[in-house]
Order: sequence, then structure tokens, then C-alpha cells
Amino acid sequence: MSDSGDIFKSLTPQEKAQSKLHDPTPHRKKYVTDLLFKFLTDQISYAQLTGVSQKELYRLAEIGHVKLKHGRVDEAKKIFSCLVKIDHKNPFYHSCLGSVHQKKGLFVDAVYEYSEALKIKKDDLTSLVNRGEIYLKHKNYKKAAEDFRSAILLDSLGKDMFANRARSLVIAIKRNLQVQKKAMQSPQIGAAKPQNLRIPAGVRRGRPALPKKK
Repeated sequence: MSDSGDIFKSLTPQEKAQSKLHDPTPHRKKYVTDLLFKFLTDQISYAQLTGVSQKELYRLAEIGHVKLKHGRVDEAKKIFSCLVKIDHKNPFYHSCLGSVHQKKGLFVDAVYEYSEALKIKKDDLTSLVNRGEIYLKHKNYKKAAEDFRSAILLDSLGKDMFANRARSLVIAIKRNLQVQKKAMQSPQIGAAKPQNLRIPAGVRRGRPALPKKK
């Protein structure tokens, strides 16, 4: 069976429009069968199945991104919730929806969306760092460190703001653990209480950046 790219190239837009599903030619029948098979086996998205314009989806994503940027989180949520259903193969939509959930304090949903984005795009620095921050907030230092480490390794030149935020958070984690270690070694162990992690000044959670238009 040919891949999805071959399927889409097998018919021109005019041929697709002229073809009738109720009286298909053998070529059309194969096209539809292959397309449905790939959709049902999660190889293509609903957008790819129905031929929804990627340009129109991108415009909608731009609107959602502006709303997210200006704090209109509920409106952004509606947009990106629709986009991940229409095109669940796009990591940017998942990352933005994760950011929306994170802002609303829905951390389980946020981690899920960031993880979905990372399944599609393993080097998604935004999702790595934001997910790591959620793990850090819930004192899951091991998973937080893994995400931050992955982000830092992807930015060896130190130019990406998300990777640099990960570096700052790693420093904050180390300092916090050192304070707790000293507190545990103090004679007044019973009086010692773990301190909340202090994030360095200037380190803020970021939102996904709009991908460049192709």
C-alpha cells in the first residue's frame, strides 16, 4: 500500500471533485479505501481525510495564539480544542492547548497535551520545559529534571529561551535541594521545614511560538 503522500497525489483536486462516491471508478475506490484505512489506523488526521485547508487552520491557530497571548484563555481553549480534533497530528495545537490547561491549573490535562505534542515532535522545547515545570511544581523532581535535561541538550548554543528557562530552573532546583539538605542536617531537624522552590527573577512560563508559514 502506498503512503499517505502518494494517496493525495494520486488524484488532482479536479478529479477528486468530479469523482462520485456512489458510483466510484476502481481508481477512486482504491483512493477512498486507502484513505479511510489510514484514518482508522491513526496514520492521518481528520483534516487530511477531508482535505481541510491547512492555511485556514493556521489562520485559526493565529487567532487562538493571540487570544492566549492576551489572557483570553477560555476563548483560546475553544479554538485549540477544536484544532486538536480536526488535526491531531499537529504538535503546535497540542502544545497550545497544554498551555491553556496549564494557565487554568488543569495540570493533568496539560501534561497529557504536552506529551501528545512530544509524541509527534520529540524536540518540542516548549512542551518539554512547560511539562517539566508542572512536574517541578508537584515535586516530581526526577521527571522534571529529565525534561529540563532533554531541553538543554537540544540547545547546545544556549539561544532558545525555553531551554534557557530550563537551565535557570535546574539551578533553582539544585539550590532548593541544598537548602533542604542543610536543614535536614541541622540539630533542629524537627523544626526544619522544606522551602518552596524559588524561581529566579526573569524566569517565566512561556507559551508556544507560532510556527513559520510554509
